[in-house]
Amino acid sequence: MRNCCLVLVFFESLLFKTSALLGPGSAISSSSRISSFPSSFPLNAIDVEEKGGSSGLVFQNEDDRSKLASAFGALSKADQYDAVLTGLCAKILDETPDDQALESLDNPIQLIQEMNKGRVKASGRSLMALIDATIKAEDASAMTKIMSLCLKNGGANQFGKRQNELTILPPMPTSKVLCLDGKTRTRRERLDSLVDVPYDDRASEITAATATATVFVLNLVANFLGMDDLTGITNTLVFLAVLVGVLDNFYDFISFLAGQIKNISIKMPDKDSLPLGLGTGQLTGTVARGLSRLLTVDTERECECEAAAFFAAYSMGLPCFAFRPNALEGAVLVVDSMKDTTEMDQLLSNVGILKMLVWLMAPVAMESSKHPQSIVSDPREAAGFLSRLEDRVELLGGPDQLFWLESEEEKEDLLKWAYTEADLLLRNNREIVTELVQTLASGAGTVGDCVAVIEDW
Repeated sequence: MRNCCLVLVFFESLLFKTSALLGPGSAISSSSRISSFPSSFPLNAIDVEEKGGSSGLVFQNEDDRSKLASAFGALSKADQYDAVLTGLCAKILDETPDDQALESLDNPIQLIQEMNKGRVKASGRSLMALIDATIKAEDASAMTKIMSLCLKNGGANQFGKRQNELTILPPMPTSKVLCLDGKTRTRRERLDSLVDVPYDDRASEITAATATATVFVLNLVANFLGMDDLTGITNTLVFLAVLVGVLDNFYDFISFLAGQIKNISIKMPDKDSLPLGLGTGQLTGTVARGLSRLLTVDTERECECEAAAFFAAYSMGLPCFAFRPNALEGAVLVVDSMKDTTEMDQLLSNVGILKMLVWLMAPVAMESSKHPQSIVSDPREAAGFLSRLEDRVELLGGPDQLFWLESEEEKEDLLKWAYTEADLLLRNNREIVTELVQTLASGAGTVGDCVAVIEDW
């Protein structure tokens, strides 16, 4: 362990004072790395960072230099590579500006390519650092390339592994599909047996809750401050709000009592004829759900949704590890996948679109499996993703490229199918997702840490 620490410090200085290390034909032996020092490398003890240069260790004398070289030479070839790769990535994470992170990935990429060529397996620690450094670049094509190199190195075997487990939506309603129970059904028969995508109307819920809360708060303030001109109005509004609540929840009971009063003919109007759905509990339910959205703060719930999204993206082989997926990000990823210069597989296909929808639906499926209401996740994002692609139909090659445009029913079937596939993916891998939740709940988990959980590094 002591030797490893010395090596990390040694190469932090060495790698950034010479470009010879990662140049063509660079050697791997410790002797060649030592000889790459520039002749002007200072041998006296100074603080380079304070003098205006790059930070790093400067040897006091030749003896110290030989000790570090000896310590490095005692490491195995794989440990030497790991030390260099980790140091390069740490430099990107700690010191490289965000707009230069993509360019700075060239050296780590060359190094991992050299490791693959020499069949040197990288450790989980160095691959975690490499993935975290790539995340800083915020480039899906670069992430695709890095994950491909990690896969060739033997360290990212779970990336995209579960995309083959997806059941693709058949093209015709009468097409046959093998279900999980081993029975073969038509597409329509399977869809009829599936649970609908959760309904979400958070805009009206929050509006209703805010309006109701405002009435009660204004009434309290007006009475507390003795604002007589305003008190009469607020008291009336509070009375009406309470009356609406009573009618909405107890209309059937009130109708029953009215029918029991003797000598008085009271005919209550039919519940279905009441405005705003009064008598069904729908109005007060909307207010209650809105208040729940405004007041609920549940860190574990948030981590569950984030873990579900991350696991779905990684398992589907998507080069986007966003913890909070959204329609815009998904649409941009699809468009980027069609560029000639990208490393990504094209996502504008029935398989690619389904993978994107599973990613967007994963947080919804996770939250719905444990809670009756979607607060952290948003079921509308998946439909919004398809709508954004429809808005760019000419850029994507015309309507023929968007197979769900055949009918509105086709679009609804696709969303329902993707929601079910996301739910099955999470249920079949519950243990790993739970570990991801714990990692995120710790507050210190990075993308590299989450990948380590999935890959069991």
